[in-house]
Amino acid sequence: MPLNFSFLGFGGSFRQLFRVACHGLCTAGLLCLAFVGEAQTPATNATENATGLDAVFGNGVDVVLSEAARFHVMLHTQGAGIGFQRGKYDGAMRIRGWQVELAFVRHLKEEKTRNPVYEEALAYVYGKVNAHHVLRVQHFTQTLLFEKYRKGGVTVSRLGQWGVAVGVSKPVYLEIGYPEIPYTSLQVERYDPEVHFSNRIYGRAPWVNGLESLGFNPGLSAGQALTFEFNDTRSATRTLDLGAGADVYLRPVEIMASDFVTARRVHLTFYLRYAWGAQWSSKGLGDAGL
Repeated sequence: MPLNFSFLGFGGSFRQLFRVACHGLCTAGLLCLAFVGEAQTPATNATENATGLDAVFGNGVDVVLSEAARFHVMLHTQGAGIGFQRGKYDGAMRIRGWQVELAFVRHLKEEKTRNPVYEEALAYVYGKVNAHHVLRVQHFTQTLLFEKYRKGGVTVSRLGQWGVAVGVSKPVYLEIGYPEIPYTSLQVERYDPEVHFSNRIYGRAPWVNGLESLGFNPGLSAGQALTFEFNDTRSATRTLDLGAGADVYLRPVEIMASDFVTARRVHLTFYLRYAWGAQWSSKGLGDAGL
């Protein structure tokens, strides 16, 4: 005999009551989910649609940065180099400071060769009389052009640098064979294109030869570059610089012998630099909350 629930105000059977109860619970559950979804949607949309520096950096975006430093490696049209940069923020759009850079400079006409008889000998550059390096100490100004406004964006800045350059030339030493091929003895001698012809050159001497005879040539240096910073945090930076620079020396720089090329006082190069570094508040990285 089916149960009667008329005392509850419902005249149907237990099965009908159960169906009504389940339907009511499902409806109530759907209403709760809808309510929760409505409550969470503004926050979710706010995160997804956030723009500006808040979307890029999140917490810590309001911290005022005051210090910056970075190391860099460089490839240029005549060699490579390394450097260090230290600066301070001058307002929100500009960094000013100093940088030190050391680079080696090859002549565009350098071409390595080997003694065809003694293949184990070190390669050398025929006609090269000096290995040239340049030490630059420069003031720089980095000015913001375009800020990043989304994750994965790029900050673009203009970098100007100027200062002093000191050319450092180390004489090239070669191993010279005596008397004729086949050599019976080898001597390390400073390369002299007027005396040492290719049939007498065994190969390049160890690099340390010539350090006691370094020559110095003072000058001025300047350059311009576009800087592309692409890190997602404010405290750490990763940067690519694309630019050009010029060194003007007091005396012509002799890398190749004068019989091969004319020595020049002005050296113009184009370069690509990769840098990694940090920037922080004068209160310290910990207080900045970055």
